[in-house]
Amino acid sequence: MRRIPAGSTLIIVKMPNHAGQIGPSRQQPAGASISKSEVRQGIGLVLASLALALLLIEIPASINLVDYGRILGVNRDLLPRDRIADPELIHISRPRSHIAGSAQGGSALLYYRIEKSDLTLFQWDVTRDGNGFRNAADLKSAAIAVIGDSFVEGMTVPYEKTITSVLARLQGKVVANLGQSGYGPQQELIVLKRYGVPLRPRTVVWMFYEGNDLSDVVQYDRYMRRHPGWWSQFWGRSFTLSFLRRVQRFTMPPGTRASGTVRGPGGQTSTTYFFDRLSAFSATRLSAENLKALDETRNTLAEAHAICAAQGCRLAVVFIPTGFRALQPVCQFPRESICRNWVLNDLPERFRKSVESISPEIGYIDLTPRFTAAARNGAAPYYRDDDHWTEQGHAIAAEAVSDYLLSLR
Repeated sequence: MRRIPAGSTLIIVKMPNHAGQIGPSRQQPAGASISKSEVRQGIGLVLASLALALLLIEIPASINLVDYGRILGVNRDLLPRDRIADPELIHISRPRSHIAGSAQGGSALLYYRIEKSDLTLFQWDVTRDGNGFRNAADLKSAAIAVIGDSFVEGMTVPYEKTITSVLARLQGKVVANLGQSGYGPQQELIVLKRYGVPLRPRTVVWMFYEGNDLSDVVQYDRYMRRHPGWWSQFWGRSFTLSFLRRVQRFTMPPGTRASGTVRGPGGQTSTTYFFDRLSAFSATRLSAENLKALDETRNTLAEAHAICAAQGCRLAVVFIPTGFRALQPVCQFPRESICRNWVLNDLPERFRKSVESISPEIGYIDLTPRFTAAARNGAAPYYRDDDHWTEQGHAIAAEAVSDYLLSLR
């Protein structure tokens, strides 16, 4: 290093760099500068790749080969899809089909986060008869025909534990199971005409579930006026919607927010979850649409009664309460449970009067007192995370119907 002589003046000149700024001059590495257009092109390429991948994923759902809702566990109807289209009934189970499977957790998972230890493991192994109903063999005649929806079909209990099987043993007679999951009153009337009457039953037992039968009336009318298009059917099976629902679960409230505890006679306790769509209906004020659907249900039952009378058989209507209505009198609710403030509506009384206005010859059975008493004695008629009956529920309902029929002798 050269020393600068004392007294000399040092002049430093700053040269402008490539950007025209004063500062040290540095050479930019070749290719390091990326223009805005190149950035936009890169983002566009990534988005296009994602869109293509999503399109390829959605193709199986678009042609009804895959239901991503089932794969991701967000469609909680518990059952494989073995339905075929029907112009009057909309759908019916495939004749002579056999389905088996399992699923953990009931419909409560659609609304709340529930501890895995509280989830029910549902299992089914179902064989259909020649008409698509859950009977062990094709029936040419039956003393009793039971019509209804999933409660009658009893998919999640063994065949010998269903209400119709238990009723057959109690009565010592042939009982036909004419239940189909998802049916409402209008479809059940068609079932009576098409499948019930040919069996020449002495008694027709019509099961009405308060949780969704009125909404089924509305949905059936809406469907028959305007069938849902391809898009709405595909969207229900799509990966996109199912994925978003899966992610949404992380924001769901805890199950304790809609829970109650039933204490048995021995002091044992059981937590039950009363999820919004079904159980909460019994604590919902009946809307104008509900009341209109109730009137339509009355007209449907009036036609069913006329058909039965013409065939020389009696009609008995059974009111199935929601789990909340049946268990509320024996439940204790935690402080954070919204169920503490639920007030039961008067649908059972309205429905009973509606049936009685058709004809005093129609039998009427309200299962609510039976289920409440059974729960008070330690039974569990409903699943803790789903509003359907357990094996005990099927047995209790069968005993109630059998007792009614025995009282007529």
